[in-house]
Amino acid sequence: MHINLSLLGVPVTMRPTSLGAGLLSALVVALVARERRAVLGIAAGGLWYTADFAHVVGHIVSSKAVGAPMDAVDFGLYPMSVYVNHDVSPQQHIGRAGGGVAASLLATLVLMLLRSRVTNSLARQLLAIAATQHGLLFVLSMLPVQLVDGGVIYANLLKLRR
Repeated sequence: MHINLSLLGVPVTMRPTSLGAGLLSALVVALVARERRAVLGIAAGGLWYTADFAHVVGHIVSSKAVGAPMDAVDFGLYPMSVYVNHDVSPQQHIGRAGGGVAASLLATLVLMLLRSRVTNSLARQLLAIAATQHGLLFVLSMLPVQLVDGGVIYANLLKLRR
């Protein structure tokens, strides 16, 4: 069973496997938390999707900005950007990939700044979890591996050097 949605005009298909990342995040946080394990674990499960959401929005916005818009998002275990037209310039490939990375980094920094301004301990913990999740997504997506943004950026930087 799939759920079909739209985000900023881009069709999004949600698959049941999309629950996997949130469940994994909930489990990890519940295992490492010293107190409030259940609350923080459940919150972490939901907060993971804010990281995915911000990252995908970054891709949608950047792909439109470079003139090579995203055609769809296939949200399974992790969201995959779907582009029908791969015949675009290396600069456009880099721009499309860079949007998700930039959004994740920006969200990390904003959440860390918010955390520094909050005094409530639960709110600080939740902001720390969210910032960590966005930061983790930033770091993982920058790996020079073919399936993630860093791999796309790296491959297209090599094309520009030739």
